[in-house]
Amino acid sequence: LLALGAQGAIVGTRIMATKECPIHENIKQALVSATETDTVLIMRSLGGTHRVWNNKAAQRVLEIERGDPDPAEIYQAAAGAKAKLMYEKGDLDVGVISCGQGVGLVHDIPSVADLFDRIMREAEETIEVCSAMQL
Repeated sequence: LLALGAQGAIVGTRIMATKECPIHENIKQALVSATETDTVLIMRSLGGTHRVWNNKAAQRVLEIERGDPDPAEIYQAAAGAKAKLMYEKGDLDVGVISCGQGVGLVHDIPSVADLFDRIMREAEETIEVCSAMQL
């Protein structure tokens, strides 16, 4: 992204798979095992598209949206209280969980400090490579 001119990146999914993140270990392991195709877009029918991890809860929201959806039914199926249970208890199918396509790049569960050291090191390496190429 840096080489393409980005000034920042959203790394929420990556941060979830860190030692300090207060979510259940089952979710962290699921993120490490996931690929970039393990996400789906929900809530399109409400005009507020949201990318989430593809699980039973997300499929239920999509099923509701395929019909003539009542917004209240969609909101109930995607309720944050269900995701809270997922975060706390580790049941991977009880709720929807926000998840970006970058999940396919998550391969470990480092500390936040180690993760940001890695991000900075990779950014510096990218700058060096781009400078050598005179981009």
